[in-house]
Amino acid sequence: MPVNSKYTAPLMPETFFHVIVKAVGNDVLFRNDENRHFFLQKYSVYSFGYWNTFSYTLMNNHVHWLIQTSRSEKLFNYLSSVPQEKLKVHQKRFLNNEISFEREIELQWKDFMICYAMNFNKYCNRSGHLFVNPFRRITVIDDAHFTQLVLYHHANVYKHLGQRQFQEYRWSSYQAILSDKPTLLKRQYVLDWFGGKERFISFHKENAKYYYDHPLAME
Repeated sequence: MPVNSKYTAPLMPETFFHVIVKAVGNDVLFRNDENRHFFLQKYSVYSFGYWNTFSYTLMNNHVHWLIQTSRSEKLFNYLSSVPQEKLKVHQKRFLNNEISFEREIELQWKDFMICYAMNFNKYCNRSGHLFVNPFRRITVIDDAHFTQLVLYHHANVYKHLGQRQFQEYRWSSYQAILSDKPTLLKRQYVLDWFGGKERFISFHKENAKYYYDHPLAME
């Protein structure tokens, strides 16, 4: 069945997106915390220079992110600084203007998923595809959409894990945004967006209840 074009938005420069990856069939993406750590570690490697991350959540069989793609010139300059012998074929093609910015971003996402799938398959002694293809990306349409996505990502544990205290969930960006530890998240941007830490916390407390009472709103 064809995928609705809403979920395969063009990956244009300097644009906010809600990105979703899902496991095929009834499979899961993570068996344990070791898998989750590896997933986030590789995500930080593959995203660097390509897009910034503002929020995320890891569920058992799918993952959500709120990202903003880089400027085309910034990506070009970043890849130009990488030694030639370390560049992938598609990165060289991008630098030679043989493929578009959109295609380069898409291929980098695919490389990330392939890297994780290969490790996960080896770890679990499984074979075959792990992720649904194509991965979903939805253009963030306005400020309200951005705000709702940050909340949605953190409140996701209500629906999928039945965990009312989303603040205690380790595998979303909520704790990282409030932490003082180093992070690749655009932490200060998100805190400023909500008006500081206290307002970030209070906004989540007041509005996350909606998703607990209306789980279908998270479809």
